[in-house]
Amino acid sequence: MRKAILTLGAGVAVALTVGLAAPAMASTTPHLTGSVALSGPAQYATFNNIGGPASGSFSYTNFTVADTTNSGVWSLQTGTDHQVEIDFGLGDGIYSHHLTVDSLQPTGLNSFTFTGHGNYDPDKSYTWTATGSVSGTTLSMHIVYTGTQAGYTLDFTGTVNPDGSVTGTSFSDSMARTLSVSMPAGSLFQALDYTAPVSNVTMGSGTAGFDSAIPAGHIYPGTGFHISVTDGGSPGAGHDSYYQDGTRYTITSGNLTVH
Repeated sequence: MRKAILTLGAGVAVALTVGLAAPAMASTTPHLTGSVALSGPAQYATFNNIGGPASGSFSYTNFTVADTTNSGVWSLQTGTDHQVEIDFGLGDGIYSHHLTVDSLQPTGLNSFTFTGHGNYDPDKSYTWTATGSVSGTTLSMHIVYTGTQAGYTLDFTGTVNPDGSVTGTSFSDSMARTLSVSMPAGSLFQALDYTAPVSNVTMGSGTAGFDSAIPAGHIYPGTGFHISVTDGGSPGAGHDSYYQDGTRYTITSGNLTVH
């Protein structure tokens, strides 16, 4: 603290105590962090503490593109029939059903939920809807019949094998029967998934951008791209924005932060 003299006029002076300003603290360099799920197509992106000019990394999964390497991230193709084989344990063979996946909703770099519909092949009056999830090598599905025998339900959990087949590990239905469910080889595929370094990072007030490229060993190796984002608040859906090479993709869940 120091003393200062203030003249009030008519030669009258008083002493005032004046506080000295504290030295300014250096501002923290902003970083981009967080994860978001994207639609059109189904994607998931994670920003691993990205800062300027080239620190951090970018992790990414596209659940609609098959990779050329064993990425270990399994996905289901939408709009295509997938065979589901059910053995009701009656000694009368396999009941073949078909599942068509209608939509995928990523929940992580290695997981998603899905919706679908299907029918019993020999008698298509047996229709059903399905909801399920894939997380790592675990596939779970809940089936509800909507046509003949409406209201019948079936739940099963299976393991995804290296050839894309599914071997059931637990089963139950609304009639409390013992049964088994499986899916043949090629039912699932390994999706494009990678982590890559970043460069040319730019940071602004609630905005960030960077360049990156698909690493060698994956499909489209060396393909470069530019990502730009805006942190508009939380949650990410409805507040944040995500652009790749000028094309905006809708954020459906998650949150990104420029801080």
